[in-house]
Amino acid sequence: MSSTVRWSLVFAGAVVVFALCVWAGDAVLPWDRAERIAVGAGAGAVIAGLLGAWAGSATRPSPPPPPGPGAGPVASGERSVAVGENSGVIVTGDGGTVGR
Repeated sequence: MSSTVRWSLVFAGAVVVFALCVWAGDAVLPWDRAERIAVGAGAGAVIAGLLGAWAGSATRPSPPPPPGPGAGPVASGERSVAVGENSGVIVTGDGGTVGR
């Protein structure tokens, strides 16, 4: 399912949930009509927002798998340090001596 179709369904679902909350608030709550609709609209907005947040987290692509053994940088030597991308200085604890 494409991303456009998925988000269109989420949007349609949010509109339906919002409308159902407004209708239920108007039909069930014992206050004046304006207050019933306002409370239903508020509840519908919160639930529709939660639906959108859930859909955003559910449709996020999974991270790539970690590289297999032997695919990363290799350290050779007694005190060497292996890192992927490093543009800084690595201090190995030699009494404050910085080796570059």
